Amino acid sequence: MKKLAVLALALLLLLSGCGRREEDPYADVPNPIATITMADGSAMRAELYLTYAPNTVANFIELANKGFYDGLEVFRIVPGAFVQTGDPKNNGTGGPGYAIRGEFSENGYRKNTLTHARGVLSMARTSQFDSAGSQFFILQGTYPEYDGKYAAFGKLMDDESLRALDAVAAVSTDSNNRPLVVTKIKTIRVDTHGHTFSVVRVGDEAKNKESN
Repeated sequence: MKKLAVLALALLLLLSGCGRREEDPYADVPNPIATITMADGSAMRAELYLTYAPNTVANFIELANKGFYDGLEVFRIVPGAFVQTGDPKNNGTGGPGYAIRGEFSENGYRKNTLTHARGVLSMARTSQFDSAGSQFFILQGTYPEYDGKYAAFGKLMDDESLRALDAVAAVSTDSNNRPLVVTKIKTIRVDTHGHTFSVVRVGDEAKNKESN
């Protein structure tokens, strides 16, 4: 009887362990806070979600805090939908010189359940899933049809930030959604609360395997 009881207990523990969700390595790490300061002095504050898109957040932090985004234009405005920036060429064709994996479900990444609601930050990409680098867009409207297709990674935190977003989105555009008035970012900086994060770029995993 004792043996049967021990076996039953072991089986129960095994089954309960199988049902556990994978632990979140950032569960005890506070979400970083990004401040996007525009050239006119207005600012947007956004919480960046480590749980949903950790590598996307790490990449954004690295670029922002080394000044990559400083002085770049908002080069695309789709009124009521989104504003887009983060391109050093200011025309939608540039990037940081590398790409990161797309953290969204259509790319096999299931942890990102952040919906594309008003105020959400998400990574722009080409038709290739693993092509995002530095370009990102901020939703003025809510577009759940983007869910699972783009790596959403943060959200504006307050009404002041949303007003600043609406002011940018109100700039007149041409037929290609190019702003008729140059609208620039002054700086983007991220408060990491003292934590550091490493970015994994496309190709890094293969290089690591070759070196081991």
